[in-house]
Amino acid sequence: MIIQIKNILILAAITGTLSLYSCKENKEKNEDPEPMQNETHEGEMGSQMEDEIGMDQTTAEFKDLAAAAVYNHYIAIKTALVQTDAELAQDHAKKMIAELENTKANEEIATAARKIATSTNVNEQREAFSEFTKSMAPILEGALKSGEIYQQYCPMAFEGKGDFWYSNSKEIRNPYFGDKMLKCGRVEATIN
Repeated sequence: MIIQIKNILILAAITGTLSLYSCKENKEKNEDPEPMQNETHEGEMGSQMEDEIGMDQTTAEFKDLAAAAVYNHYIAIKTALVQTDAELAQDHAKKMIAELENTKANEEIATAARKIATSTNVNEQREAFSEFTKSMAPILEGALKSGEIYQQYCPMAFEGKGDFWYSNSKEIRNPYFGDKMLKCGRVEATIN
């Protein structure tokens, strides 16, 4: 009889321990802090990300066709970097360079586009894209006839120095981390 009670107590202790452990593990899985829409989605490429890239887009209408063309190339390069596709970023930069040759282009933009077009390393392309982004500010200032462009910021870009980019969507799609930290960032400003 004492052996049966002892076995029951051992079984109850094991069951209790397992229950506590499984509840603790479940609680840890449910904790999902999002201070700035931050989510890390490692390896989340494919159709789900491609579907998300086009979410909640607005259409910006420009007063100047040249500014519209530069911005459209900018967005195409940004999208390629979000997808971590160095070859696609290279192709879009080459198309932009060809178009810029026919216009009076901002030399800083042309230089950044050449760096993207000549590199096969996505991290080098992202650094050049940062230069490209900084060169876009004077072009976008007062350039919209209608619609909105969103200036977005990632505090973790470039080893914690942080950097910004422009987007035609409120949804964060980070070109500096791509699929590794797709949604890291926040909307800093709206240009209209």
